[in-house]
Amino acid sequence: MGGIFTALLLQKYMRKMSDLIRYYWKKPIVKGGIAVVAVMLFALFMRYGLNTNEPSTASTTRAVSVTTAAAVAGEQQLTLIGTVRAFTEADITSEQTGRVTSVRATLGGTVSAGQIIATLENSSEQAAVLQAQGAYEAAVAAAAQTKLSVDESQVGVTSAQNSLLSSLRSAYATANQIVENDVDDFFSNPDSSIPGLKLEGYGQTQALNNERVAYNTLLTNWNNRTNQLSTNSNFESEASYTIAQLNRTITFVDSFLSLFPRQDKNKPYTEAQIESFISTFTADRNALLSAIASIENAQANLVRAQDSVNRAVVTSSGGSASTADAQVKQALGSLRAAQANLSKTILRTPISGTVNNLDISVGDFVGSFQKVAVVANNSALEIVTYVGDNERDQLVVGDEVKIDGAATGIITVIAPSVDEETKKTEVRIAVDSDTIANGDTVRITKTSAEVAEITDVYIPLSAVKFESENGYVMQVIDGTLQQKAVILGPVRGSMVLIEEGLSVNEEFVTDVRGLTPGTAVIIK
Repeated sequence: MGGIFTALLLQKYMRKMSDLIRYYWKKPIVKGGIAVVAVMLFALFMRYGLNTNEPSTASTTRAVSVTTAAAVAGEQQLTLIGTVRAFTEADITSEQTGRVTSVRATLGGTVSAGQIIATLENSSEQAAVLQAQGAYEAAVAAAAQTKLSVDESQVGVTSAQNSLLSSLRSAYATANQIVENDVDDFFSNPDSSIPGLKLEGYGQTQALNNERVAYNTLLTNWNNRTNQLSTNSNFESEASYTIAQLNRTITFVDSFLSLFPRQDKNKPYTEAQIESFISTFTADRNALLSAIASIENAQANLVRAQDSVNRAVVTSSGGSASTADAQVKQALGSLRAAQANLSKTILRTPISGTVNNLDISVGDFVGSFQKVAVVANNSALEIVTYVGDNERDQLVVGDEVKIDGAATGIITVIAPSVDEETKKTEVRIAVDSDTIANGDTVRITKTSAEVAEITDVYIPLSAVKFESENGYVMQVIDGTLQQKAVILGPVRGSMVLIEEGLSVNEEFVTDVRGLTPGTAVIIK
């Protein structure tokens, strides 16, 4: 009874499913979907179904690459960065401080060895040379007279003393005239405790006012000392005092010279008036320098006159001509020293070439050992680079290298020691090319193939199976990996030196990682 009931239910269910299929089959979208699914199943069957029973032909044998040490060396390339510079290059530097009075070279111009590049203010140095030259000539003349009376020599001393007295008095008069006639024009009440600077001081107003107040006392004291001068005075002390006051006045004048160009035009002075002030104060400055030179020259004359007295005493008491000769040598030494000091104010180039750099112009103030110009022979160039220890081992004097991939250079110098600043070794390369210029930064390349003969066997670290002491490489023999023992040397970067066991032209597997001897392989 239960089976009949179940059969009736199944029949009823199948009838409903049949009705549903007939209903949905009448809809176009369902027909289209069934068609697409049928096409996809047919394509998959044609792609994979037909080959299900065919065996796979893919090979399971591993492929490896082989090479030789010679080939590895030929593939290595060393790349460096260098700077182009001239074989002969000179930095022109000033040996002392001073203001530039002339520039006789131009940027990019050609100069000859010994040519003047620029000159510094040197009026005092020229006066010193003139003074020393006079002293030398006087010494020579004195040497010709081996006998001088003490009285005649004393006349020379008196004359020199009077000359020095005149120079000292004249120096005071010059300084006093400059302060009262020129400097005081720029103070409202120069003789008061508040002089009142009439210029824009740019931070120097208080200092200049104080200095003018100080001059009220200074000029009075100076005048008193000048009036008391006589042939019995301490000339060395008086000369030193007067020169100190003259230098102080020069500094005072220089302060105004620095302020004049900074004044606003037409407030309250016109541009023409300012130019006139600069001209006047420049002349005042030169007058003060001349006063100093006059005192120094008079001092030298006094010293020479006193020396003449001493020499006359020696001569009159039986001395020989050697005393006069010594004076000539001393005067000549002073002349050479004065000439040397003058030459320090004349900046010359020691080499011929082109002015590549010129950092000064007329009116500039330069300090001691300041670089003012660079002269170089741009027609003869070399490249300088610095290398580490590994790169140095790959370079030999005489090797050819490529410059920016085009020009050819020759290594001429490899420094024997490491540079203290860069901690690297300096290398110089000679090059003759129109494509590079002095100061350029260039790329330098060198490949191991450029070496005439490969003597060391270097292979990649990946080609070695390392053991406790040395290791082995693998070679492909009859399609099978075979190991070959080698003795290892030092490691250089990603390479290791093979000291024994492998020749330059023997093949080996380039990468043995994951490989074991006896494995069947094919060569790529």
